[in-house]
Amino acid sequence: MIYVVAVAAIVAVLHFLWPYLVGRGGAYSTSSRKAAEWAFRRIGVAGRRIYDLGCGYGGVLALAKAMGAVPVGVEIDPVRWLVCALRCRCRVVLGDMFKTPLRDADVVYIFQWPSVNARLAEKFRRELRPGAYVVSYMWEVPGLRLVAYNPALRVYVYQV
Repeated sequence: MIYVVAVAAIVAVLHFLWPYLVGRGGAYSTSSRKAAEWAFRRIGVAGRRIYDLGCGYGGVLALAKAMGAVPVGVEIDPVRWLVCALRCRCRVVLGDMFKTPLRDADVVYIFQWPSVNARLAEKFRRELRPGAYVVSYMWEVPGLRLVAYNPALRVYVYQV
């Protein structure tokens, strides 16, 4: 029994430290379901491929799937990746969002820090096809064309 508790404690600690240990990602915080739903309804996501970069436990992916989208998650933390894959039953890539190709994305959802959004903006301009959407919860994405914004929900919708 002590062995199981010790392993669980180690996994829990690694789970929270993993993004720092690998030098990617940051502190975990959940995204707003209301904000994502508002943006997804605005765009119309049914039948579209949605990538959630840094998908965590998969709340946004589960919502996208329920709205008829084809969700794809990208998560660098192996514990969150596993929970998300089991919860959402969709494609979840265990890896670095900066190295994951986005050429087939119709919509990309992010909840990252402003400095990360600035780095992602360049990736979006390079990889996303014209007409693709980027939904950012909480923070702006510089250099993309803003098409909708909900200040109460703090959600931005951009189009490439």
